[in-house]
Amino acid sequence: MAAPVEAPPAGAEIRAGRALLVVSLLLPALLLALASWQSRREVLREADGRVERTLRVLHEHAIKVFETQKLIIDRVNGRLRFIDWSREEDRLDLHRFLADLQKSYDQVATVTITDAQGRLRASSRAHPADTSIDFTDRDWFQALTGADERDLFVSRSYLGRQSRQPIFNVARRVQSPDGTFQGAIALSVDRSYFETFYREVDPDLEHNVVLIRADGEILAREPKTDLTALPPNAPMMQAITRGDAGPYRAVSAVDRVPRIFALRRVEPYPVYIGFGLSEAGILEVWWRHVTGYAVVAALAAGCLLGLSLLALRQMRQEKLATRRWRAAADALTAEAAERRRAEEQLRQAQKMEAVGRLTGGVAHDFNNLLTVVIGNLEMAQRRAADINARVLRGIDNAMEGARRAATLTHRLLAFSRQSPLSPETVDANRLVSGMSDLFRRTLGEPIAVETVLAGGLWLTQADVNQMESAILNLAVNARDAMPEGGALTIETGNAYLDEAYSANHEELRPGQYVMIAVCDTGVGMPPEVLSRVFEPFFTTKPPGKGSGLGLAQVYGFMRQSGGHVAVYSEVGHGTAIKLYVPRLARATGASGDPAQPMETPTLIPGVLERAPQPGLTVLAVEDDPMVRAFTVAALEEAGYRVLQAAEGPQALRLIESEPDIALLFTDVVLTGPLDGRRVADEALRLRPALKVLFTTGYTRNAIIHHGRLDEGVDLLVKPFTAASLGRKVRAVLSRA
Repeated sequence: MAAPVEAPPAGAEIRAGRALLVVSLLLPALLLALASWQSRREVLREADGRVERTLRVLHEHAIKVFETQKLIIDRVNGRLRFIDWSREEDRLDLHRFLADLQKSYDQVATVTITDAQGRLRASSRAHPADTSIDFTDRDWFQALTGADERDLFVSRSYLGRQSRQPIFNVARRVQSPDGTFQGAIALSVDRSYFETFYREVDPDLEHNVVLIRADGEILAREPKTDLTALPPNAPMMQAITRGDAGPYRAVSAVDRVPRIFALRRVEPYPVYIGFGLSEAGILEVWWRHVTGYAVVAALAAGCLLGLSLLALRQMRQEKLATRRWRAAADALTAEAAERRRAEEQLRQAQKMEAVGRLTGGVAHDFNNLLTVVIGNLEMAQRRAADINARVLRGIDNAMEGARRAATLTHRLLAFSRQSPLSPETVDANRLVSGMSDLFRRTLGEPIAVETVLAGGLWLTQADVNQMESAILNLAVNARDAMPEGGALTIETGNAYLDEAYSANHEELRPGQYVMIAVCDTGVGMPPEVLSRVFEPFFTTKPPGKGSGLGLAQVYGFMRQSGGHVAVYSEVGHGTAIKLYVPRLARATGASGDPAQPMETPTLIPGVLERAPQPGLTVLAVEDDPMVRAFTVAALEEAGYRVLQAAEGPQALRLIESEPDIALLFTDVVLTGPLDGRRVADEALRLRPALKVLFTTGYTRNAIIHHGRLDEGVDLLVKPFTAASLGRKVRAVLSRA
């Protein structure tokens, strides 16, 4: 008999309940504080990275603009060597030359040439030049009178005398062969050119961009300001003095807004580009996170508090009933022991009954299986006396071999550029970002994965699945090249492959491309391996570790897509593989200039799938009985009502008589008078709203030309599984 149950002290339970009340309030608050603190760190760290990435784009833009100014000034200086100022024809030709330069570059407001006394000698604005205009009061003219010939001077910002626009000047002195000062060439740079670009650089958050000289003179700023120079105690001036590139946090000396700043010098000029994000705008994101955390914490605290109050109430009720509980404890203990014995007997009886049912069911099913096995073995003995006892085991090996053969065939088709492609508009940044989690799961913790996404990336057109497969293939190869771990960088960018480069690469056309680079810090490849890296079946991996078709597949896919793949590797210093896919642009307009790509790129790696709706009917048209039987079984298992036909005329009769058919699933190659394409065309004539899905095992047929699906065609390539068939049918039916 079980020992009597003793009740715990009632006072201890009450104290525990009160402690639980306190914990139910403090624990969610503590978790909320920790989550908020961690979220704030992550948001600010993300903002630091955003500032640095944007500043990198701004810095490259500034360098290109200043290099362009230097090139223009050099061209003007070279032209001056052949000018006879006494000839009106030469002066007029010079004006036209300067006017053409001004029109060719959006950032150029005016091109000015002065004589040694600072008077206007030639201008891109008007001819003849107004010699009454004097520039001796300008800082650039005063600086150039004693400057070295190679120096370019960047002036402060002011209102242009000829353009009447806010500008700053990039100027260079003109001198005779003996070094005598003969005047200056001044290029007026339109501030609005920079400010318009800066306004769009980060439209999602409130930001600040400033282009300043090392002495604090503001050349351009967005948002605009009436302030012409930063004071010496401004945070940015102090950062320039310290050589601190950032990111750093400070209150702006212009508008007193707290920001996260970073800056970089535009070498070799005494000019700096700075970028900042408003901390308030950044922390708005954090506050949204905290609000969500607070709601969850409040709900958790409410639940815990309710449970604690309920438990405390129960404890108090138990305290009042303690005496009666003690009186009935012995009776309850005896009853519980009796109940346990009865339950044990019941469980034993139920277990034996279940074993009996299972034994009967197994015996029944096993007899059925033995009937099938013995009957088929007897037939096999009559038809083939020398049947191999390892046939059954060979079926499993044959299935694995079939899967490998399918993969091998797919890769061989990709290398030979006969794999069917379904190209669509692709934003490579979004594609790479969407694969980040897949990279980390596939490559493992020893591999540090970093993505560097370019701003203003062009759109391209490619088969999304093949593109993802190619990038993942390169990432896996990089992992194998780093057995001890390392870093994998996936970078995107815009690129131009010129005629000189394309001349050395067969079938490559010069032009604009979107570049996706996969770089690792692995062991690298020697030249003899690098020269054979794209050969099919060539591999440096041990036997059984690789087919040698991975890079061959990537090579074939890029060639079929009109692109290019380049490999750079050095033993001990890693490997970089760059994929170049042609830029997607709209048709050429009347002016001959290509239109810009879509403003809002859309990348759809797959179609939204949803469960089949009850009552949807699919017509399966297949002339092979076994394939047709498998197709019907797979679709029915997926929840569809299935009709079947072995040839085209029978399928069309069903379409005429069965108005509920929602999708036609047909093989392209059919026996009889009609192939799958003609069946689909006639079906769409009868039922324009009908969805059509083709299947085939060969790429050169009625719906695939030059390796690409005809526009508007959905295709499921053989061999396919029941799962892939179900996904594809759902995708086609779900499409609007």
